[in-house]
Order: sequence, then structure tokens, then C-alpha cells
Amino acid sequence: MEAGIFLLYSLFAINDKDIKNFLVEANKHNSIEYQFVKATSCKTGMYSGSYVLAPTNKVILKQKSNDGSVGNLCDKK
Repeated sequence: MEAGIFLLYSLFAINDKDIKNFLVEANKHNSIEYQFVKATSCKTGMYSGSYVLAPTNKVILKQKSNDGSVGNLCDKK
């Protein structure tokens, strides 16, 4: 369900600045694969070299790194 909402939002908001920034950062990886994570409060923006897209101020999907790990959510290091 959440993935469907995310997909629909992405399709209709493709011209949105946040969507464009998210896609630029996502394309820096060898492959694009996501994993569901525990819903975490977060705001859309740049975090630790990756771009977080949180239109509802919650993150439920996290892109896996090139090594297959998920890493921290919304980490401002």
C-alpha cells in the first residue's frame, strides 16, 4: 500500500524540486533497490550524502546502499 502511494506521488509530482533532487541522488547507486523500514519522522532534504523524500514527514522506504546495507535514516552527519 505504502509503495503504491509513493509510486503515485512520484508519477504526479515528477516536476517537483524535491522529487528531482531525490532522483539525482538515487541514480548515484549501481542499482536501485528499496527496503521497508519502521516509520521514522523526518523532513524532506539532504542527509549524510543522500536525499530523503518524506512528503508526509515520515520515511517508510529506504534505498539500499551499493553493498546491500540499509544504513541510518535521516542522519545529519
